[in-house]
Amino acid sequence: MKLINCYTFYLRILARTGVVPILFLGILIYGSFTFFVYSSLNDPYILSANPLILALMICYLFIGIYLAKIDEKEEIYETFSIIKNAVLYKTLAKWLLILSSVVLITVLFFGVYLYLFFTKDFNNKTYFLSVLKYIWLYWGLSSFIMFLLGNLLSLWIRGKFVYLVALTIYVFTMPLNYVVFNTEGEVPSKFRIDKILNLGEPNITRGYNSLYGFSLDTIHWDKKLLIISLLAILFLLTWKKRKIISKSQLKYSIIPMLVILVGSVAYVLQPLQVLSDDDDATNRYYREHKISVNDSFGNPISLKKYDIELSTKANLNVSVKIQAISTATKDIKQIKLGLFHELHIHQVKMDGKEIKFKQKNDSVTLYFEDNTWKPNDNRILEFNYEGLRSNLYFGNSQAVYLPNYMPWLPSENSLPAFEIITKYHFIHRVPHQPNDKKEYHLKVKGAKELYTNLTKTEEGTWEGTSTDGISLLSGQLSSKIDNNVTYIFPNTWESQFEHTDSIYNYLNDVTKVMKTTLKDDHLTVPRTIYFVPNQNISDGMPGEGTWWNNDHLIWGFSHIEYPFDPFFTVNHLGDFTPQLVLAKTKVSSHKEDFEFNILFSNVYGRALNNTLQLPNEGVESYLDHISNAIVGNQTKQKVKEQVNVWLKNKDSLNPESSVYKEWYSLIQHPTTQKWNELYDILEENSN
Repeated sequence: MKLINCYTFYLRILARTGVVPILFLGILIYGSFTFFVYSSLNDPYILSANPLILALMICYLFIGIYLAKIDEKEEIYETFSIIKNAVLYKTLAKWLLILSSVVLITVLFFGVYLYLFFTKDFNNKTYFLSVLKYIWLYWGLSSFIMFLLGNLLSLWIRGKFVYLVALTIYVFTMPLNYVVFNTEGEVPSKFRIDKILNLGEPNITRGYNSLYGFSLDTIHWDKKLLIISLLAILFLLTWKKRKIISKSQLKYSIIPMLVILVGSVAYVLQPLQVLSDDDDATNRYYREHKISVNDSFGNPISLKKYDIELSTKANLNVSVKIQAISTATKDIKQIKLGLFHELHIHQVKMDGKEIKFKQKNDSVTLYFEDNTWKPNDNRILEFNYEGLRSNLYFGNSQAVYLPNYMPWLPSENSLPAFEIITKYHFIHRVPHQPNDKKEYHLKVKGAKELYTNLTKTEEGTWEGTSTDGISLLSGQLSSKIDNNVTYIFPNTWESQFEHTDSIYNYLNDVTKVMKTTLKDDHLTVPRTIYFVPNQNISDGMPGEGTWWNNDHLIWGFSHIEYPFDPFFTVNHLGDFTPQLVLAKTKVSSHKEDFEFNILFSNVYGRALNNTLQLPNEGVESYLDHISNAIVGNQTKQKVKEQVNVWLKNKDSLNPESSVYKEWYSLIQHPTTQKWNELYDILEENSN
């Protein structure tokens, strides 16, 4: 009863100020108006970088100061002096009042958001649940923490100076604090003071990722819990110093807070995978780590069968057993395998015995001098590793994106996963599909609904045989089956897949023409198509995230791309054609030449579009960009000039031209003189 009376007492005080109710009403109206404006623009991602959080945080900060100033008045002190343990009741009442107001205003905002954005063609429950979590985490808890800060400051600082201190703290802890610290655009470091002090959104400079979703990882909840427990401890120590509470009260109150604080700190200090706003990290790594590829394919073993156990919690944890056979003609003392550098190996065993290894960049060298590997001998390799901090690949409890072209499993291909290409220093994903039949048995713990090119045998278990490796996807995804093709797409793209005929007919037409004109018997419309936001700002060439495999197609686009209008229409499809051609021309060979391939993809894609009666404006303008980006020897420059001559020839718009067949043959069977041979082919047919 005392708690309820204190609660209503402070509620009346805030209501009688007039300012606070008007302030809350203004924030609610402003927030609703913001939602309304963006609903007319068909942009549901207004939650990210919304100025509303700035208003909420400063509002609750000064409410915390105001309520503390109220307690300093003589009449308030006399009113509560007759109540035993008055400080406890007053504190709990104020905290409950603010917490209930935070819950109320966040629920109201969520209700407005639902009313404006929940429509017939945009109604995925998983997405809207993540919106509610986002509002609670970054708007609600951030506001409550600011109230506690304001209240605590008023206990420490008397007079009006507290407002200046509070304003300074607000500037350093608001989501826009990177402007104050001047960290935006700088080379990020592990110690980012702006990220540590930021009490609002962690990635305000990064848009919503339609596969990963909002940044709702456990570490962000843990950070809020850590701060709240720390503030609670500071309150207790302050009250003890002022002799408001006794030693025994301090003891019984501070112990649980210390347990929470220590646990939160221990969790934060762990290596965790969270989506960062450093999209240039991959580009920077491969510019700094130049990797020789001369002997990457001289591997004397063959990996036949993989038994994989994945755990997707705060990090990706992998345990894999591989059946391998020696294909060498003499004894082997060491081998080199490929594995992405962000996956850190803890242990390697051979036939149950631990062996030495050295991990460097995107490869790992295994040493077994005392137990040489005989020709045709079968052995079992066991790897235990964890990690992954890339924005391009992830594997934690929130989302999984482990595509077959990325070496997230040990493989014979020890090429680097990326290469820096063109004079603009763009990143290129080096193909790592095995192109060899392998067996896979997969167990996954922690992931939500998982999509893969393997067959599900029971809950959490998949198996199968593939020549393309395996791809795993989980996150903000939905699926649909039409024409015996499974379409897997971000749930915010639902409206784009209400009708899939345009997608299927387009892919079917592209497949027919390519299969006929290029004589590629392996080309088929994939049975599964993944639409994935797997490209970022370091991708200067569209199509880097698109991969056309034998059994599935990964159709890549930018993580900030959102289709406000119908996406798969005639006006857009023509731009995708060169990307699909490029996806099919990527080959697993150390002689793979990105510039050679992308030039072919766009020139041949232009001819394909002409046959399919699709617009070519985007392709033709992009050809100039590609030509400018290609650097190299004099032969390449001559080829670029000859390509421009060839494009003026009417036959360049005919995909059945012998030029394309011979050019594609050079891609499939490259030679050291392929650029010279291409020049001769173009020169001969341009006349």
